[in-house]
Amino acid sequence: MQQDYFRKLLLGIALCGTPALGWGQSASAASLAAPQLATLRTQVQQFQELINRDLQISLDHPFGMLQDTKGIYLPRFGVVFHMELNLAPMRMVSVFDVRPYSEQELQQTHDAKLQRIRELKTHLSELLRVHGAEMNALPPDQNVAVVVHLFHMPSERTEGLPTQIVVEISRGVLADPQAQTASAEEFRNKISFFDF
Repeated sequence: MQQDYFRKLLLGIALCGTPALGWGQSASAASLAAPQLATLRTQVQQFQELINRDLQISLDHPFGMLQDTKGIYLPRFGVVFHMELNLAPMRMVSVFDVRPYSEQELQQTHDAKLQRIRELKTHLSELLRVHGAEMNALPPDQNVAVVVHLFHMPSERTEGLPTQIVVEISRGVLADPQAQTASAEEFRNKISFFDF
């Protein structure tokens, strides 16, 4: 059942990446009133700018953003933010340096990506805990999800590495004052993490 749910979520994201087909506007209107949609649009833009800014200055070194965060409203589901990151850039092979990657480089990159995935999940969880309640135009029975597409070079070792990370939480939980004052670990227990 959970796989079916995430399949629908990913399908919705793919459909939102295609040109409008005319029916998108009426589906949105059926879900939220026009003033609420306008407010939500502003809140989504503010949150996507927050993610973009925050991930570029976070931790000891920023996450390598290959695509700025984009927010999408999916009627009856909620808001989905998606982006593409390179968690551990490798040395560039060029005409000035044609050496193949060593086993040590490949293993270091693989291990670094596993560590950065853990850091990213923690970081996104904290962003949602601190700022998620600001999306108050979203109905409490809908959701907020962050989908991160991970960039891997063809020559990398990718065993055990996902191509996408999905972080999802109910808007009702984000609006709960207890969730906002919960410890980071308690809040993380309310979030669904899915590696694809």
